[in-house]
Amino acid sequence: MKFLAKKLVVPQLVDLEPYQSARRIGGQGQFYLNANESPFTPYAMPSDESWQRYPDFLPQELAKHYADYLSAYLRPELKLSSSKVIAVRGADEGIDLLIRTFCQSRIDGIRIQTPTYSMYEFIANAHQVAVEAIPLSTNFTLAMEENLKPQQNLKLIFICNPNNPTGNLLSAADILRIAEQHKDTALVVVDEAYSEFCPDESLVSEIASHPNLVILRTMSKAFGLAAIRIGFIVADESILEYVSTLIAPYPIPDPSAKIAIEALSAGGLQFMNKQRDTSLALKKKYMEIVAALPMVENVYPSYANFFLVHFQDSAKVFGWLRQHGIILRDQNRVTALKNHLRISIGSEQEMDVMINCLKEFS
Repeated sequence: MKFLAKKLVVPQLVDLEPYQSARRIGGQGQFYLNANESPFTPYAMPSDESWQRYPDFLPQELAKHYADYLSAYLRPELKLSSSKVIAVRGADEGIDLLIRTFCQSRIDGIRIQTPTYSMYEFIANAHQVAVEAIPLSTNFTLAMEENLKPQQNLKLIFICNPNNPTGNLLSAADILRIAEQHKDTALVVVDEAYSEFCPDESLVSEIASHPNLVILRTMSKAFGLAAIRIGFIVADESILEYVSTLIAPYPIPDPSAKIAIEALSAGGLQFMNKQRDTSLALKKKYMEIVAALPMVENVYPSYANFFLVHFQDSAKVFGWLRQHGIILRDQNRVTALKNHLRISIGSEQEMDVMINCLKEFS
């Protein structure tokens, strides 16, 4: 099983030497004269920070803190090694790295579940990688018969859980069954961007028994750190070894890493938990209010910080709200989601303004 990554990696990466940046090969020292950096503190910046220095190739301290978080907070029995964690510039970069690492243009393909997060298909198309789109079944569950079928040159199977934009939770047993079915032929990539909103459902602990399982995580949602672009790939070391070959020389700015590490401290996690619980309570409240509106056909169950709504005429609702400065996510471009809008959970004040506008519309 450990040889699966070597079997799947694109041929040009097998013997490719990673770019050796100054931080990657220089080691630790007192005076750094190997990267052509400026010795001077930049204008209007605090002098106690190394603004003029390149960051570490991969911030090991951040990886360790995140591995400890996944172990202690999500799965106390896990004891996840930081060697199974790579920090990236948001989960979107993780998607891009995985496709570039394991898919050859015009030869290989990925599999997605639709409707789902559009970046899987977008990035694959950008790299001329084929996309097999399998529609979700009734109630947005995984279509197991289709997902268990082999597909020539299939390298990556993307599953967003909880799924975006539908908000539902997919069966862990089904995902693991798919991983087992393709254990010798493909990687199963589970995007857990919204996992903090249902932490007991994470599949991080399954990596040891399913080495072809890859988990994508982010600090953009429950942690509220979208601006600093911090995400993670969690996987077997054999997979990350090839992925790291393509990572940019200095991927994570030091200020971003420090902010993320602070957010993973005991105080930071306590704060995140409180904010998450507030969001979940607001979601429950406003889902019930929206469901009672006369122009609403259905409000779907949600395990994330948003919920999906089926309106009688979503275009009119969307336009009305936009006139009042409220922007929802229009899902009409998705065939299966005609007249659907996705509503993110904002502050209570923001949600009240939206509800009042919807009541005026009705």
